[in-house]
Amino acid sequence: MRKPTTLRKTLTVAVMMAVSSFYSLVGTSALAQSAKAAGELSVTGSVMINGTQAISGATVFSDSKVKTSRNSVATINLGKLGRVQLGPESEMTLRFIDGNIGGNLTAGRAVVNAPAGVAINVATAEGIATADGKQAATLTIDVTCGNTRVAATRSAAKVTSGSKVEHVAAGSEVAVGNAQGAPRCARLSTASQSQGLSTGAIAALIIAGVGGAVGGIIAATQSDDVTPSSIVVSGFRP
Repeated sequence: MRKPTTLRKTLTVAVMMAVSSFYSLVGTSALAQSAKAAGELSVTGSVMINGTQAISGATVFSDSKVKTSRNSVATINLGKLGRVQLGPESEMTLRFIDGNIGGNLTAGRAVVNAPAGVAINVATAEGIATADGKQAATLTIDVTCGNTRVAATRSAAKVTSGSKVEHVAAGSEVAVGNAQGAPRCARLSTASQSQGLSTGAIAALIIAGVGGAVGGIIAATQSDDVTPSSIVVSGFRP
């Protein structure tokens, strides 16, 4: 039997190395894709993702641009990271990784919910709204009035605008930027729940409110120990 020549040995080794490198790259790419954070979209009305019409159930990745039309709402559920909801006529580039949720809000309003351990960072033209993640947080960020307004409803936050830092206590609101000539807007913490909702949705809220009131009366007649609940009100349901 003829022994393999040096050339054949070299070619065999080269082919083996090429095949090994190929499978290594494929495996690395697959792992990176599976490890990439993703969210699930829920749609009311007309919503676009990266310029394409989207439907409920669509997968949303970090750096996706989500845009809502008039009377439309988009909710992006991010599992253990929290949730982002965009109101009507809003546009936001979402960014999220382990321990951080947020993005860049260029139009409209966003409500960002995050559990303890997940920080919130939302940038606008006027500044950056942040919550440090030490506690569960809900931030409402609004740019519809010509400036940036931020309301914190579960824990404290802050807004950085240039060298200036505004602290937002839980239950309060701050504004940064120049809003001269802009329409007068209701406070985020007291804005009507009916903004951007359909007649059916408004009716459902009214019915729910009546039911809640009846339930409260019944509970009050049955027990003297009543623990007040926390009520969060924003421009649309967070």
